[in-house]
Amino acid sequence: MADEAAYRQWRESAKTVNAIAADSSLALWEKARKVNQACAGLALEGLQSKHRHKALAAFGKVNSVFAKYTINSFDDYKQMSDGDLREIVTAVRALVPPKAK
Repeated sequence: MADEAAYRQWRESAKTVNAIAADSSLALWEKARKVNQACAGLALEGLQSKHRHKALAAFGKVNSVFAKYTINSFDDYKQMSDGDLREIVTAVRALVPPKAK
């Protein structure tokens, strides 16, 4: 059964992700770092199965990018290629929750 609080959290996270992605004052590496932080702690167990699978697929894409690097600190994001940073931002940004009823 779906948990409305989990969906509310997901919608708030998505708003934050979109604001970060649209912020032209942030460097690409900062956007990638911040969009990941915005999704940290999402209550996936409260989502319907199809939505949980969507989230896990997006996180899988992000993890496959991170697998190419050793990230020990926020500064390590600066060493990532622009293409990989864009892929992270795009994958997280595509994680759009369903419309609220």
